[in-house]
Formats: sequence, structure tokens, C-alpha cells
Amino acid sequence: MEKEVSIDLENPEFQNVWKLIRFTRQSVFLTGKAGTGKSTFLKYICDNVRKEHVVLAPTGIAAVNVGGVTLHSFFRIPFKPLLPDDPEFDMKRMRDRMKYPKELINLIKNVELIVIDEISMVRADIIDFVDKILKVYTGNFREPFGGKQMLFVGDIFQLEPVVTGDMRDVLARYYPQPYFFNAGVFGDMKIVPVELLKVYRQTDSDFVGLLDRVRVGRPLRDDISRLNAKVIRRDDAKRDDGRMVMTLATTRDIVDNINSRRLDELHASEIVYTGMVKGDFPMNSLPTSIELVLKVGAQVVFIKNDPDRRWVNGTIGRVYDAQNDRLMVELDSGECHSVELSVWHNIKYEYDDKNRKVIEKELGSFTQFPVKLAWALTIHKSQGLTFKDVVVDVGHGTFAGGQTYVALSRCRSLEGLSLLSTLNERDIFVNPSVVDFSRLFNDSSLIKEALDKAKADDLYTAALDAVGEGDVERAFDLFVEASDYRDEWHNPAVRRLIRRKLSELGGFSRRCRELEDRLEEDRVKFRRLAAEYVSMGDECRREGMEPTPAIANYDKALSIYARCYEAWTGKGFTYAEINDRDEAINAFMNAYRIDAARFTAPCELGRLYFAADNLAEALNWYLIALDIDDRSVLLHEYMADLYEKVGDDEAVSRHRSEAAKLRKKQGRRKR
Repeated sequence: MEKEVSIDLENPEFQNVWKLIRFTRQSVFLTGKAGTGKSTFLKYICDNVRKEHVVLAPTGIAAVNVGGVTLHSFFRIPFKPLLPDDPEFDMKRMRDRMKYPKELINLIKNVELIVIDEISMVRADIIDFVDKILKVYTGNFREPFGGKQMLFVGDIFQLEPVVTGDMRDVLARYYPQPYFFNAGVFGDMKIVPVELLKVYRQTDSDFVGLLDRVRVGRPLRDDISRLNAKVIRRDDAKRDDGRMVMTLATTRDIVDNINSRRLDELHASEIVYTGMVKGDFPMNSLPTSIELVLKVGAQVVFIKNDPDRRWVNGTIGRVYDAQNDRLMVELDSGECHSVELSVWHNIKYEYDDKNRKVIEKELGSFTQFPVKLAWALTIHKSQGLTFKDVVVDVGHGTFAGGQTYVALSRCRSLEGLSLLSTLNERDIFVNPSVVDFSRLFNDSSLIKEALDKAKADDLYTAALDAVGEGDVERAFDLFVEASDYRDEWHNPAVRRLIRRKLSELGGFSRRCRELEDRLEEDRVKFRRLAAEYVSMGDECRREGMEPTPAIANYDKALSIYARCYEAWTGKGFTYAEINDRDEAINAFMNAYRIDAARFTAPCELGRLYFAADNLAEALNWYLIALDIDDRSVLLHEYMADLYEKVGDDEAVSRHRSEAAKLRKKQGRRKR
């Protein structure tokens, strides 16, 4: 039986995405070849990000699968080519044309992160239309997408946008290609494409290499020969040798014919399970049939993860027992399970003004057994699924870029793969513009630039706030620090802004020199005095006294010098010792805000969240601490403990080994 793969949070490419999403407003394209865990990582982001967000997808079924809504229904996008200069959607007329209700406008204004899954299937003109909508309804015309952070998820080497011939001719007047990255908005902004590299689905490096070459449209002759050596007769594909084999075909007609024929061949009686729709649930978004016709012996595929992890979305099985109120399915492993009804929800996003958060409002639901008849599936519907034994039927040939790659990459191994007809080079094609765009993937300079920009923006904003408060010394320090990330000294607009702010202070230069001399003397004196109180607090802790005098000394230090890192960490340790976790977290968070480059605060925050059994947040802080100092024996031991708790034996071994090596090395230094 397939087990749900636990998320690999140490994946370096995903760590880059997670940092960009958490700490910046930079728009990101999260991509990766088949089997690299894009869906798993996306779910982690949605479950753990603290930004108000919505999740959208191009089709109803894709939206249901990710727990979101369709792109068209959320933005009320018309189903036609949307040309940039269409007078019907001129920015000045947009509000009158779209007639958004107040609730949707409020939601658009307050959402911080917009996720679009299966982005490879979204056309460029739709992306430009979304950009226009967000600018109009946020009132922010200066920034792309109205200043909203966008997370695009998908693989452009897989299924491409569906564009009819007449639509292609219309769009070609404005877009060289219909892919999402051809949208005009990307001429005004840099999107950071991060490609996940580690493949979790296939473990045979030889097969992975073959799939990689097929993916980019550059298979070797030997690759074609090896694939065509897997061709079998159509009669052989029909033989029932006990294996659960999935046939993937290019068209729905082929799939329906196979499933109907195989069901008719079974001698058992039909059982019809009638699903139930409550409220509003579009029939074209149903994940399985509302009238689900099954027989004992029928092959099915699960279309939803089991809460008890007995199966996952894509696990195939065979109906073992089918009665009016009961369904039992035997998995490929031989395990037999009783299947319960599942519920899918049709949701709508709304903004809760009172609590200032995005909420999901249920419009309707669909209840049915989480399976569908599946001796065969279309290649399109198989995207994201994994099978042990696969038969690929391309009929008269593939008709869309990425189709062959999607079909082949559904299989775990070359041994489990069979073909019903030979593949030709023309069946493996990739648009050159896709290849060109892929050359930008994992550009470390783009990632660093985005992170530095975010840090600079925060520091420049803090500098201006300090000027407004008359805190000249802090404003100067912050501006200098910000310049290390992005130099704005020679930006005319910034210089004009600085002059205006400084002129508001009056007599700035002279007063600044006088204040600087006095402040430097006072600063040294205050820091020295604060350090004395910190020392007294530390002594109280060492002597095991009641926490009150220790905290009182740390508070005295902070009253003298509010940015005293040691005082905040001292308070954090004291509260942690008396199990006041909330106050301890607050203290260490204040220390981290003062100096994010120091190790103590993030490491201790990780320990506190681990003690609270919040493993995701604990790992976040451990990873931040690891970036600061990867030579800490204790940190590696803490991380090993965490991974041991989630059952990741490989990570446990790696961190225990690293801790042992570091301990040995440090021991040699002492001698």
C-alpha cells in the first residue's frame, strides 16, 4: 500500500520558497518535474503561512482538490480572449463592467497572498486580466497585481493551456505564446521561479534521467528505443493476471470505452451508489459520478486522501464487496478496507471585518464514496497521481505539449511501464519558449535580490518612522543598515524625501552634531548600566532564586536600554524555566526583532514550540538558527529529536551524525 510521504522541509529549494513567502512580498513561481512534491509543499504553505490568502485553480476539479475555488468564479472572469486594449475592460470602466459586490471588493483589498495552482493551464491574457482587476480594486496602480504577492504553482513542461484555433489567432496579436509567463505584467516585474529538484516518486536514477530528457523534449535515440521495447499487444493489456494496471489514454472516448467494456465483462451484479448534493455544487466540478456504478471485481482509484492514511489520492484497488450501504476495496497490497463516504465542499472566500481575516464560506457539498471506476484514466486527469503498473495508450499520437511526459511519469519505474503503440519523436515535443523560460529556474541572484529587497524595505520604512518620531540617531543607523542591502543614496526621489523629512526637524545639521555627541556619551553609559542589571538578573537565575527578582532586573535593564538583546533573552530563559511559555516566546521574539543575526533567540523559540508540540513552527525556527550557525551540536540534537517525533529516520540519522562529528571536532580543539 502507498503511504503518504511526509514532507521534506529540509529540501533547499522549498526552503527558498518558504522564506520568500514568509518574509517578502515577492511573487514566486513554484515549479518542479513530476514527483517532486509540489502539491505536498503547497498544502504545507497554505496550512502554515500567516498571511491572509486564497487558493485558486483553473478548473473546478483542480480547485476542489486543493480546497480552493476556480480562478474564473473568484474574479468572475469572462470565458473569452481578454485582450489588453479591449475597451469593454478599460481600467476606467472596470468597476461598472464587473459590478463586484462590496464583500468581494473588501476581500480583494485585504488578502495578502493569492495562490494559483496548475498554472501551466492558465493563459497569459487571464493573468493580465487578474493584474488589471487587482490594480483597480486595490487602487494601487503603481505595482503589478496591485501590490499583492502571487504564488504560481505548476510545471510548464506538463499540460499546457487549452487554446482553440480561432482563440490562438486572436491572442497571437498580443502574445507570442499563450503560456502564463508570456503575460505583459511580467515586463513590469521580476517573478522568482524556484524549481524543486529532488524526485520523490521514482527512485531509479536511470529512469529519472530518461524522464528528464523527455520532459524537456530532448530524448536520446536510446531513450526512444527503450520505451518502444515496452510495447505490448492490445490483447495482452486486457489479460487479467491479478495485477492492478492503469491505462492512461489521450482522449475521454478511449477511457470511457475501456471502463465500460471492462465493467460489462464482470459477471457480478451492478450496484449504484447515489451521491448527495447539498446547496450549490456545480455538476462539472464533481470529483466522481453522482451515480457511481460499481461491481465486485471492478478496478477503482481513490480520489481523496484517507484521514487514517490507509490510502492516498491515486491509490488503486479492486471492489471486494459492494452492497447498498457498504463498500469494501482490496488494495494492491492485499489489504482490504471498508470505505466510508467522503464530503467535498464548494467554498467561497469572504473577508471577516470584525476579526480581520479571510474565511471560507461553504456554498454546498457533495457526498459520495471517494472512488471512481478506473481501469483507465485520461492523461489529463492523471496529473499528480502515481501508479505501480501503467499502460500508456496514445492512440493516433499526442496532441498537446507535455502529454507524453505526464503519462510516462505517472509510473514509479520503467519495469512497471507498458505502451500500446510505438512512440515517435513527434510525440515528445516542447515549445521552445517553455525551455527558454526554464533557464531562469533557481537563479540564486534573483532569490537573494528578493530577500535583500524585503529587508531593505523594512529598514527604510523603519528609518522614516524614526525620523518622524525625532529619533535621528536610530534613523541614521537604520538607513545605513538598509543601504547595505539596497543602496538608495543616489536615488533622486529618496534624496528629496529625506531632505523634506529632515527639514521638518529644523536646524538638523547643527542639532544633529550636538545631539550625536551627547547621545554617544549617554548611549555608552546606558548600555553599561543596562548590562549591570542584566548581570544581576543572570546571577539571580544561577542561584536558583524566585523568578521575580531576575525578571525585575531584566525589566530595569530594558527601561534604561529597550534594545538590550541580553535582557530580552534573560527574560525568555526565566519564563521558560517556570513554564510560562507565552511570555518566554514573547521575550525571545523581541530579542529576534532586535537582532535577527544572533543564534540564541531562534534556537530557543524552536525549543519552546517543540515543547508545545507545534512541530512545524519549531522546525521553522530551528532552520533559521541553522542558517546562522550550522556548527551547534545542541541544535543538531534538537533537530534530531524533532525528526524522531515525526518519524523521519533519515533526517534523524543525519543530524545525530552531524552532532557527533561536531562534538568530536570541538573536543580536539580543547585538547
